[in-house]
Amino acid sequence: MSEFNPFMQLASDYLESTNTVVFLTGKAGTGKTTFLQKLRQTSKKKLAVIAPTGVAAINAGGMTIHSFFQLSFAPVIPGTTGQDSFYSAEKRELLVNLELLIIDEVSMVRPDVQDQIDLILRSVKDSAHPFGGVQLLLIGDLSQLSPIVRDEEWSVLRPYYTTPYFFSSQVLQRAPYVRIELDHVYRQKEQTFVDILNEVRNQHLSAENLNLLNTRYVPDFRPAPEDPYITLTTHNHIAQQINTERLEALPGQEQEFTAAIRGEFPKDAYPTETNLKLKTGAQVMFVKNDSSAEKLFYNGKIGTVTRIEDKTVFVLSEEKEIMAEALEWTNVRYEAAEQEIRETNAGSFAQIPLKLAWAITIHKSQGLTFDKAIIDVSESFAHGQAYVALSRCRSLSGMILRNPVAIRNIIGDPAVARFNEQAAGRPDTQTLERDQERYRLYLLTELFNFVPLQTKLKGFALMLPTFETEILKVAEKFVRQLNPERSTQAAAYFSEKLHLAVESLHLQLPALINQSKDKAAKADQMITWLINRIRLLEYFSLSPFTTVDYLAIGKDKLQNHDRSYLKALNAVPNEKLYEQILAWREIKASTENVMPGMILSERTSAAVAEKLPATLKALGAIKGVGAHKATQYGAELIGLIRAYQQGASGSSAEQVSLF
Repeated sequence: MSEFNPFMQLASDYLESTNTVVFLTGKAGTGKTTFLQKLRQTSKKKLAVIAPTGVAAINAGGMTIHSFFQLSFAPVIPGTTGQDSFYSAEKRELLVNLELLIIDEVSMVRPDVQDQIDLILRSVKDSAHPFGGVQLLLIGDLSQLSPIVRDEEWSVLRPYYTTPYFFSSQVLQRAPYVRIELDHVYRQKEQTFVDILNEVRNQHLSAENLNLLNTRYVPDFRPAPEDPYITLTTHNHIAQQINTERLEALPGQEQEFTAAIRGEFPKDAYPTETNLKLKTGAQVMFVKNDSSAEKLFYNGKIGTVTRIEDKTVFVLSEEKEIMAEALEWTNVRYEAAEQEIRETNAGSFAQIPLKLAWAITIHKSQGLTFDKAIIDVSESFAHGQAYVALSRCRSLSGMILRNPVAIRNIIGDPAVARFNEQAAGRPDTQTLERDQERYRLYLLTELFNFVPLQTKLKGFALMLPTFETEILKVAEKFVRQLNPERSTQAAAYFSEKLHLAVESLHLQLPALINQSKDKAAKADQMITWLINRIRLLEYFSLSPFTTVDYLAIGKDKLQNHDRSYLKALNAVPNEKLYEQILAWREIKASTENVMPGMILSERTSAAVAEKLPATLKALGAIKGVGAHKATQYGAELIGLIRAYQQGASGSSAEQVSLF
């Protein structure tokens, strides 16, 4: 879809090449959900998806905001100490590695929640940047459902916020952000209906379009049993009553299906009933998309139960019988692993992917699309409710109004109208280029940010006694006087210093292992961090700093360059031997259960391949080897060198005289 939509492409460019906060909005049916799904598959950034409610989180394939950040539901005064002090080491590592945070259905997020997220990320990343430098993608339509804020909660927050919406958060008053609005409606094809929905959304419904909308009012309308109309109501008890009455009125035996719930799966995220009661003739709605190649059903598709056989329900929809068997929903949890962010399964909910669908609440219909719907907004009580209900329909002709719509039913929030009026226009190419340059400079400062290492060194300061003077303070001075033209020299300087740090830590590991496994594990984590940073520094000591290369190296996906991360190694002497040493290094690291860089760095391996040392003394004299490693690995390395010199490719190391 984005290939043909310039605004989706603009949003994609912003998310790929900047860290500017992006508010992606648009009318119902403009493809916001589709954009999110595609972004999750294609983004090169380490990302997490969160949403304000359990259902929204499951639909988006992520976690709830409160679960992800371990927040309480109570309102929080801005500036209050964040939750990060209670985080486990694993949670902190996850947040430290986070690059892109996607908040879906952001229209329902309170401003204090947004400020808590900012405070936590700045604290965990030890950064003064808004959200600690993490990019936020905020997806939602402010004309749809708003935050649920009780009077007693608003009395706490009112002194600090002008509205209960996310855009009133203190962080968004100072953080630069862009607003990109998608305007091509994919759901509705009738221009007349699109015009009516636009006027309802903007709270300026003309008399002419109000009259046209009310032509869909049909008093005492009762659909035929085979006509799959769903009723959208404002209150949950009304929807439950309609569904129960209609099910009980059907002849035949009721059958019950029990969900299988494993692990952690919050109750407010259950996609259907845990005890699903069905009968032949029941009107049902699929609550999951068909992941098979046939794509026989989608979330929101209406049909009628034709028969039930054992654990299978057969549903007739659009003259086609569909077999429905239990499917599984997963509750995502994010974990940090080797400086990556991985999705894991915290729990699952398995059930027949159906629910009774004579009626549904407007709130639960958000994100769904219906061909035929009976709508009653005469008791609308919240901002955006009427718009959400009306915009669920594909067409005006597929809609029946149970009661006429009055202007008073189109409830809007003046605060949203003001925000929309005052919001800046869409960014253009020039704005994008400016923000891309800002991001490049931000990443450059991150290349020389050694605060995470300082944090890891707590309790281990004596292991690297010169860290503060030779690395941390020098880096802070360079960042204060940031000069991109001097970045290659700076990268070379810090690469050398970190190499020495790795060597020092490696030599101290045996003593630490004897002292404490925990201390040894922490030292190993420091070495891992150092090796990853060295990888970046080595590359940029030889090449100009670019955003693309920085992100690519971080993901181990640098294109058109040798995986050694050193551009110069493309022309390294004795390259075949160099490759053999790297292969030997991988095997040795696996045997010793350590990182390959702890055996030999890429730079040191290249130096060994270039200099072809013939004795232990000559090998130990090479920077990065030293006497200890020469003694430990010398026989095998010199055996590789002699075999290479004799023209034997890939031969194993031989035992030879080394003196």
